[in-house]
Amino acid sequence: MCISSPKMPEPPPMPPPAPTPPPPPPMIEPQAPTPPPQTVPTESAAKVKKKRSTREQVQQVSRGTSALRIPLNIGGGKGKTKSGLNIPK
Repeated sequence: MCISSPKMPEPPPMPPPAPTPPPPPPMIEPQAPTPPPQTVPTESAAKVKKKRSTREQVQQVSRGTSALRIPLNIGGGKGKTKSGLNIPK
């Protein structure tokens, strides 16, 4: 008895090689960066502000914050009394 190996079938043919990709587009030359702006010398560029006293600074701050306050209607009205609260009756 002779043991022989079975015959292997032929492999399928190799597919054709993939086409080569197109060459990349030519590089665009980057533009040179724009130069930084130059300051124009003026006569009033060296102004120095007068130093404020602590009292003037506190008064300025209090004037600014008082503009942000919401006034309350505390005074008594004519006829039906209203409260300063937004509560429906």
